[in-house]
Amino acid sequence: MKKRWKGENIDLSLLTTRIGDFFKANDFEAIRKETLKDHQILAEDSPHFKIDGYVSVTVEGRPEDFTVKFDLCTNRVFPLRSIFLETMIFGGYFFSKTLKSEEVGIKLEKEFWRHVENVVLQLGNSAKISAEKYEE
Repeated sequence: MKKRWKGENIDLSLLTTRIGDFFKANDFEAIRKETLKDHQILAEDSPHFKIDGYVSVTVEGRPEDFTVKFDLCTNRVFPLRSIFLETMIFGGYFFSKTLKSEEVGIKLEKEFWRHVENVVLQLGNSAKISAEKYEE
């Protein structure tokens, strides 16, 4: 999912740090990467959110017009067409595990967006404040 904000004037580096705080609070192993174009966080292996894969978050744009993109990247081994065969052989264990992971992923995404919305509210005009600190 991807959300866009306009007119907020947010320090994107600070926003990315605060998004990283969400993953730290939930005991994810996370890494942050920053390029000239965007900021990215990759997070996985949380005891609170047992997902089969990892989360990729990208923050891109300008302080007054930016997007935050949340992707849940799964490690699905079986193609969807083999679900019937897998169910016959393993009693649906892997299919059930996949469904549980997707359910947890939905919960994670809801909490993530709630956190981002709050952070954006808190950081309103932070790009202007950050620029003023550097000028002093």
